[in-house]
Amino acid sequence: MAGNEQAARFEAIIGATGSGKSHELKRRLKLRKRRRILCWSPKEIIDNYAAFLDGATVCRTTSEVLKIVGGAGKRGAFCVVFVPTLSRKADEAAFNVFCKIALAAGNLTMIVEEVHSVTTPSRAVDGWAKLNFMGRGYGVEVFGLSQRPASVDKAFMGSLSFCHCGRLPYPEDQKTMAKTLGITAAELARLTGFDAIQKNFVTGEICRVGRSAQRVA
Repeated sequence: MAGNEQAARFEAIIGATGSGKSHELKRRLKLRKRRRILCWSPKEIIDNYAAFLDGATVCRTTSEVLKIVGGAGKRGAFCVVFVPTLSRKADEAAFNVFCKIALAAGNLTMIVEEVHSVTTPSRAVDGWAKLNFMGRGYGVEVFGLSQRPASVDKAFMGSLSFCHCGRLPYPEDQKTMAKTLGITAAELARLTGFDAIQKNFVTGEICRVGRSAQRVA
């Protein structure tokens, strides 16, 4: 296997607005070159992934995405930034197709900003559910970002290989991530600035990163 297939990981980057989620994602993406990328970017006007992802094509319909990804085949390179409408019903339908395109293409990196905007704790669209269930087997690496983890579907949170969690102001979100990370909500409540707690679910290692980096457990 080559490319994305060697690192088909599911990673969550969680935190309040201004806690450094985009910075952490971009730092992790820079660790190695990726030739096949699909990015779901609801706040593209702010996040500007098209500028960061060199050579990205911005799409606003899933038919445009399908044309690019289908044309690349199983090994060709592509970089697509999809900008949804911010209408919940329409975006859930588009996200369903977007995920199915990713699963059919395989061997790619998928970035999903604001996962909570297209899922709920008890529901994920069919394509996203299948991607979480079978994505690794198809070489799909996923980075999911959210500022409201209590509103993210359990299918994704239960599929994680790695999690980076920054400060969260709402107790409900703190409790959700404390349960996911296996720590106390009080530990999360103490995070400030760009501090974060990270967990590698493969090794079980938990550590704190930021100004006062230290081992948590």
